[in-house]
Amino acid sequence: MVSIVYFRTLRKAADLVGGRKKLARHLRVPLAELESWMSGGQVPPIGVFLRAVDLVLDETHAPPDADSGDVSPPQDCASSASSMI
Repeated sequence: MVSIVYFRTLRKAADLVGGRKKLARHLRVPLAELESWMSGGQVPPIGVFLRAVDLVLDETHAPPDADSGDVSPPQDCASSASSMI
């Protein structure tokens, strides 16, 4: 079974651009291939999938407090692990 992440991403991208035909045109792929990927019959090529992800990210607004600075900066796990030894 193909991961549902492909289906959900492609479905969201299709919703954002106005349907499967428009998404196929946007991704520059045949509609039949897009339909196959969306039905779980095949996995889309990574480049096509990433273009769909970019489309979803570009069209989806960030949460209101995403830029508030409340999130801690990433930490280097390797340096903290070595200090525990």
